[in-house]
Amino acid sequence: MTDTPPSFTKTSWPLGTPDGGGCCAKCPIREGCALAADTYVACPITGSTPPPAPPTRIPAPAPAVDAYEEAPAERRFDVTAIASRGVEAAISGAFGFGWTDLATAVIERSARFDSEGNPVDWGRLQIKRNLLCIAVATAVPIGDHTATVWVADALRTYSVGAVFVPAGMALGFVMPVFVGQFVPAIGGLCRGAIHLGAVITRAAWRLITSRLGWVVTRPAIWAVICGLATATWRFIVYRLTGAV
Repeated sequence: MTDTPPSFTKTSWPLGTPDGGGCCAKCPIREGCALAADTYVACPITGSTPPPAPPTRIPAPAPAVDAYEEAPAERRFDVTAIASRGVEAAISGAFGFGWTDLATAVIERSARFDSEGNPVDWGRLQIKRNLLCIAVATAVPIGDHTATVWVADALRTYSVGAVFVPAGMALGFVMPVFVGQFVPAIGGLCRGAIHLGAVITRAAWRLITSRLGWVVTRPAIWAVICGLATATWRFIVYRLTGAV
């Protein structure tokens, strides 16, 4: 756009032949101004001579990428992400293909927009993966019962103590080993056991915090949730029916 608007014609402003080509000659925004001319002695936009320069912006330095963990996500090759998709496909195949996709489609179509008219992002809930984990927690037997029934029985038998019994068993094993490393006769053996336990703990932590960690954590979480719901349902039914 180089034409001068009718409301800002050159004849509407003081004309002259000042030294240096007028106020527009030293204007810092001359290249992008549609009213720039060498005959102006006053700026037709701001009235000053010349207008103030635009603020200078110093770009912030880009963060250095020095480690593999700091690399952009799209440039990484994460083996656990590929393994995670493979495990999800395997679990889906074990429980029959198609039903999780059908359930996901029904849930996503049930409410496609929220109360404000914005589209609902169902992908964040990972419906298919959670359905598979619920199936694992409620249908896959571990010994005589499923994980859900084990949690429900533990809550019924020990009540709140179901939380502290595993912790007490762990402390009952860890504390003697920790104290035993200071005993001359068995100190080396206990220190080796502690080192082995630390290695196993770090490996387990890396697995749990990786993209493949949901295979361990998600069924356990759903087992606790479903077990609590089962124990509550049993309590209500026993109370209503008078069963012992």
